Amino acid sequence: MKKWEQRKQQFFLVFSRMAIVSAMVAMAFLWLLCRDASAVIIIGSATGNTSAPSNSDLATRWNQVGNWGSYLGTPIATNFFVTAKHIGGQNGDSITFPDDSSSYQTVGHVDDPSSDLSIWQISGEFPASRVVPMYSGTSFSSNVALTVFGRGAPRTDTVVTGARAPNGTESKGWTWGSGSQTRSWGTNTLDGLADGGPVGLQLAYDFDSTGGSDQGILSVGDSGGPVFIQQSAQWRLAGINHAVGPITVRETASGPDITAALYDYSGLYLYNTPTASWLLEPATFAKQPAYSYSTSIPNRSAWVSSVIVVPEPTSLVLLVTALLFGPLHLRCSSRFFAHKKLRPSAHATNR
Repeated sequence: MKKWEQRKQQFFLVFSRMAIVSAMVAMAFLWLLCRDASAVIIIGSATGNTSAPSNSDLATRWNQVGNWGSYLGTPIATNFFVTAKHIGGQNGDSITFPDDSSSYQTVGHVDDPSSDLSIWQISGEFPASRVVPMYSGTSFSSNVALTVFGRGAPRTDTVVTGARAPNGTESKGWTWGSGSQTRSWGTNTLDGLADGGPVGLQLAYDFDSTGGSDQGILSVGDSGGPVFIQQSAQWRLAGINHAVGPITVRETASGPDITAALYDYSGLYLYNTPTASWLLEPATFAKQPAYSYSTSIPNRSAWVSSVIVVPEPTSLVLLVTALLFGPLHLRCSSRFFAHKKLRPSAHATNR
């Protein structure tokens, strides 16, 4: 059995339409299955940041990004937008923009064979002012600042409590709230890059309790949302939201199951698939935060370019083009710095 097949029950998507689907990935890190649920969760409040960022460039991005069903899509050319492949969609569905109520019907799409990206073509054209600049090059600086948009479930003020090192108890995070698909944003810093195998290279960033009030973590429903990193004094599209984990824990071995935004999962119980039981993650002096993952746009730039330069493509033509060009850029991943903070886990699963 292939290594990723053995581990596929351990890694999961920020998934769509109330589905529970395990992701077959090669990456030995903590990705948790999520359910469709509406804010990028932040440290500072349960409400989240639901109005445009104060930075003028990011405020522009806020209006450039469209609503794609229950999720988000980001225009990258006058007749194309990009989102997460796993959230699906159908030709004829529309992407809409709340700032002016404009709507554009889709006529075709291409799913990247080597990542979780999907590019959709619209009938007609977006105004040039809608098109978001993409991050160029294949290098990132460690700890570079990022801003993430999404429409996921917010957190509550209900604290999750677990063991503290060397003794006692302490707060570990907050439970998830119910979603209303409200657009929101958070900030973070890039901790590294993780090899997601079939779902592509992933930007990895943790939920650090000392990262400031706007520090954000993904939740269910945030899939497809954009991640922006500053380049040449401009906030550019660098990633598309894919996964988060761990999210499902217990405060005691006997339950109940808790779905939460965790800035420290040590001292809590995580499900262990091989033993089919809940095991205590030993409490540590250093916090063990959950991580969010967003598919790297720069690493797939050759495939993106191969799709959006095709004149008047149909779904079939786009698919053939993507299959021809898709494998050509797998070599690029060696240029990225390795993400070393996460460690393999056999018990990060949702039941």
